[in-house]
Amino acid sequence: MSAATASSTDWTEVHVRIVDDRVDVWRPVKAKAVSDHVFHLSEEPAPQDEQWAFGPGDEVVVERRANGDAVVLVAVARALDMDERSNQWLRKAG
Repeated sequence: MSAATASSTDWTEVHVRIVDDRVDVWRPVKAKAVSDHVFHLSEEPAPQDEQWAFGPGDEVVVERRANGDAVVLVAVARALDMDERSNQWLRKAG
């Protein structure tokens, strides 16, 4: 089921970069779709030994990226960091 057709109660995984690691490491985090490109991350706290690029409860803009044979959702920016004019298409109507 795509994010666009998922119910607001459906959880999916969004990969969030761990910033305190020497190599690119991504943590799969539960999230709910707000729109096709914006997801609300779960409120579950990050493990104590990890610093995430985006925190629990943040609304993030995602990109779909190839990961081997799969396509994963990757958090690339906070939704609030988007310019208000470009943010129009990121939010659900109503």
